[in-house]
Amino acid sequence: MNRNLVPTTRRAAALLALAGGLLAASAQAQTALPGTVQAETYAGMSGVVIEPTADTGGGSDVGYIDTGDWMSYSVNPSSSGWYTVSYRIATTGTTGQVVLSQNGQDMGPTIALPNTGGWQNWQTVTTRVFLSAGPQSIAVYAKGGGFNLNWIGFAKEAVGSLPMVHQSGKYWVDANGKRLNLRGTNLGNWLAMEFWMLGSSISTSNGAVPDQCTLENTLTSRFGATEKERLMGVWRDNWITTRDFDQMAAMGMNVVRVPFLYNVVENEAVPYSLRADAWKYLDFAIDEAEKRGMYVILDLHGAVGGQAASSEQHDGCVGPAAMWTNSTYQDRTKWLWDMIASRYKDRGAVLAYDLLNEPWGTDATTLANFAYQLAAVVRNKDPNHVILLPGHNSGIDAYGNPASHGLSNAAFWMHFYPGLWGWNEVSGATAQANMYQNWLHCATGDSREVCPWDAKLTALNTPFLVGEFQPWTLVGSYGGQNTRKAFDVFNSLGWAGTSWAYKNTSTGGSSGATSGWGWGLVTNSASGGTYGGLNVSTASNTQVEAYFKAFGSQPLVRNADITYWMNWQPTVGQRIEAEMFQYHAGMQVETTTDTGGGFNVGHTDNNDWMSYPVNVPTSGAYTVQFRVASANTGGQLAFKKDATELAVVTVPNTGGWQNWTTVSATVNLTAGQQNLTIFSKVGGWNMNWWQLTKQ
Repeated sequence: MNRNLVPTTRRAAALLALAGGLLAASAQAQTALPGTVQAETYAGMSGVVIEPTADTGGGSDVGYIDTGDWMSYSVNPSSSGWYTVSYRIATTGTTGQVVLSQNGQDMGPTIALPNTGGWQNWQTVTTRVFLSAGPQSIAVYAKGGGFNLNWIGFAKEAVGSLPMVHQSGKYWVDANGKRLNLRGTNLGNWLAMEFWMLGSSISTSNGAVPDQCTLENTLTSRFGATEKERLMGVWRDNWITTRDFDQMAAMGMNVVRVPFLYNVVENEAVPYSLRADAWKYLDFAIDEAEKRGMYVILDLHGAVGGQAASSEQHDGCVGPAAMWTNSTYQDRTKWLWDMIASRYKDRGAVLAYDLLNEPWGTDATTLANFAYQLAAVVRNKDPNHVILLPGHNSGIDAYGNPASHGLSNAAFWMHFYPGLWGWNEVSGATAQANMYQNWLHCATGDSREVCPWDAKLTALNTPFLVGEFQPWTLVGSYGGQNTRKAFDVFNSLGWAGTSWAYKNTSTGGSSGATSGWGWGLVTNSASGGTYGGLNVSTASNTQVEAYFKAFGSQPLVRNADITYWMNWQPTVGQRIEAEMFQYHAGMQVETTTDTGGGFNVGHTDNNDWMSYPVNVPTSGAYTVQFRVASANTGGQLAFKKDATELAVVTVPNTGGWQNWTTVSATVNLTAGQQNLTIFSKVGGWNMNWWQLTKQ
């Protein structure tokens, strides 16, 4: 017999005998959090009974819990943030399911309870929830009955203590002044939705959903504002979860840019006021990133009224960029940054404030003037963090030098998409890969290539972020190396880079083959991760919820080539791809037809060089091999440690720039981490790879 199916008279008797006085004494008790809430100290309940417990510490537990029963508690969290929630439960079955709720809405995931082997055999299960600071009421709701509850513990989740990053001339540096190589990605489609990143799978009866405004307006008109907000919370709780931060860290990322719309923080129904959960998702991103040694860039992707070009959806609504002509919208944007700066002024894991994403709905001068106004608002509350001045699609010249405007600890950003939308577009993966390498290594003299931008930033003595770029989607099998080279080139110049984007999905998913990879570093797996369409004009709220929730658990596959190359290090005993130099002067990179494919270094002139950080395991003699090709006679390279030549090798005429041979020499090396350089004494040769082997 199910213990919970007891006669009503027994339930009533137990309640009267064991709980009458206790309820009166504890109904209005308020528990400070972090702390432990005794289950029987509820302020209100439906359907449960208090009984003595045999659990450690004695006292009482709440039992006879059926599906739909609940207990409410008065609590007072000392600070906003994520809390680990521990339920002390006992049960003889597996039907129990519990969730925390507030104002009738789930606050976190529903937890399935294990069979503990008896009604007084106790076990602790955990989940996590975001709580705002201050007195409030929360409820424990039984979505499935058949369990006892002794207490609920709330522990504030600890976060790391990444050092604050700041500007030093044109470089990003840590608290000790050490240059940082910042490489990361964007959490697109999470707090600012772009429906192409879902394979345009969400529609209304009028066709594909064009923007987030249409989605939210449709949900509101059908289910009401409260239910719309709940459903959007389901989306945000599932598109990005803790597993995604694990994935980013595993792919060699140390910074993540978080695009968000203004109404993630501001209560759009009551302007100039914060949402009850204003900091839930930004705090979550910062906390989870920091646990993994990653920094966060807070990117206002959509200001109230919109700041982007009228055809863009990424600021929330397709249509005119009304912020630029509405003084109230501009004032609310200033208020928003005031709130953000006040919140995160002491948080080291916040790398920088990205004031406005792609604010191209106005001219460059208007943008620069308003950005300086926003920067002043931030500086009034936060003297610590780097402020990112947003690039116009025409560039950054309208700003002048930030220092001359009294702004320190500032940086610029631009978004670079060579090969797309008319910017040196070419056809085919090989041509695209070569075009991208030409852009990185300044092979054509285009004013948009990396070198002219480096000269501009050097003159301004200001750091730089390539806030969005896409180095893998059109280059097929070259994608892994192309991505790593982009980050390496940016970092060699002192720039930070965040690719677009971390994840996108499609209804059919991916087999994992990287030859035709899409826009995400990860995507959904074709094996168990596929999905259909959702018509939000006809779907029930339950169907919308299930659709959104599935993204949190669908199997993912990551681009294995990018993962490999982002974590690759030059290693003794293995081939070191010549193009994977850390620093260089004058070298260019191109695709190769040598065995194994990929890239080679070419177009070498006299005095060009490239260096590699290598950890030599033991001192002694090593054979160094060079894979070379040349249509000339007389090429010569030197293998150097610092300024010391260890060997000089003549490059023979191999009969063509892609006719390859291997030449070698013997060198003596000492153990330890060191920079090894290949120097072009006489140019006119290509190199595909080189290798050190202990003799």
